[in-house]
Amino acid sequence: MLLFIVFLISISGGYVSGQFGSFPQDSGYVTVREGAHMFYWLFYTIAPVQNYTERPLVVWLQGGPGGSSTGIGNFEILGPLDLSLQKRNYTWVNNFNVLFIDNPVGTGFSYVDDLRFLTKTNDEIALDFVQLMRGFYSRHPEFNGVPLYIYGQSYGGKMAIDMAIRMHEAEEAGTIGSNLRGVAMGNAWISPVDATLTWGPLLLAAGLVDEQGYENIQVAAREAERLFNEGQYYQSTAQWAATQRVVFASTRNVDFYNILTKMSAFPDTTRSALDLSKDMLIRNQPYMSSERSQVWNLDNLMNTIVKEALGIPQNVTWGSQSGPVFDYLRDDFMKPVTEGIEKLLNETDIIVMKYNGNLDLICDTPGQILWVDRLKWPGAEGFKNAPRQPIWENDRLEGYYKSYGNFRFFWINVAGHSVPRDNPAGSNAFLRDMTSFG
Repeated sequence: MLLFIVFLISISGGYVSGQFGSFPQDSGYVTVREGAHMFYWLFYTIAPVQNYTERPLVVWLQGGPGGSSTGIGNFEILGPLDLSLQKRNYTWVNNFNVLFIDNPVGTGFSYVDDLRFLTKTNDEIALDFVQLMRGFYSRHPEFNGVPLYIYGQSYGGKMAIDMAIRMHEAEEAGTIGSNLRGVAMGNAWISPVDATLTWGPLLLAAGLVDEQGYENIQVAAREAERLFNEGQYYQSTAQWAATQRVVFASTRNVDFYNILTKMSAFPDTTRSALDLSKDMLIRNQPYMSSERSQVWNLDNLMNTIVKEALGIPQNVTWGSQSGPVFDYLRDDFMKPVTEGIEKLLNETDIIVMKYNGNLDLICDTPGQILWVDRLKWPGAEGFKNAPRQPIWENDRLEGYYKSYGNFRFFWINVAGHSVPRDNPAGSNAFLRDMTSFG
């Protein structure tokens, strides 16, 4: 295990600054509105450049909603250290300045003074994000004008779309100094009904269910669709979770994040389907999968030596408000953001990228293709007719991609829900495409 020099710098005016490990970094809080305090953790790039601003600023957004970027995204997926506190050789910090944000408010180290200050819609999340970024640029004016890219995984990809719209509006109005050049949706919760309706066909094609299992899943999924179409969004979310439980029963515990694996035990049937699904999404892991080989439990790590090193207020517990974060967004959970994607494609030159690990179930590739094919934008036909190109990395086929105008789609092989963790080589392809680095 690495030896750490850990020290504290006092909290002043809500600005937290400390050091965890040897990587150059900064962290802090921004009060985005009354009662709502968002936390960020910036890692400066270690690329061989004279000034770190020669490389882009990449924002990483975790899903859930309620999953922590500073914890899960950082230590479990692409930050400089893994959960054994060893240097990760494929960390994105090698090429980029990476900004992990605990978003929405109430997630990770972000917190609200009262639960009534939590967000209820994707647009409210986006407005908070713009305020967070205003605070960030105020403290780090050297990043004004530096190319900015937003990468969101799972529900983070859904949030990223409205964030990009609101950031672009702020740039056009001259109220922020950012230079947003691209937004990426990784295995993202873009059109939830499409995803849910394709679970059965994918599992049937993969041989993981028989015809009866397929029919059982589709009956449950179509009920979630019916409720959504009738505007019963709260109930549709509950039925989506019930459909997951049917999938578990039909497949004997398939892992929703990688169909080639399974959970070590069946979910606790004494808890509601929605509670179990919520826990899975927030933690970014199946309910009862065996832990990966590691030294630290993430909750313990974040609430002990990380919290101390970064000078987090004592009254803040990492992840303690994540359950309510999900619950407050339950009406919004099943709503798509495809209109927002069309807005970005029709009204801006921002690169819009979709990448998907082909072993994922919860945000499966077939469900993504459905909404992509329905997009209305000037390049729609051009994209459909564009050639699908292979992705070769070190003489290994890592997937395929298709692009036209400012829209790209990447199919990544040998990857589930968290593509940067499952297939770092394949991830390099979409990073280079959007940023020229990676």
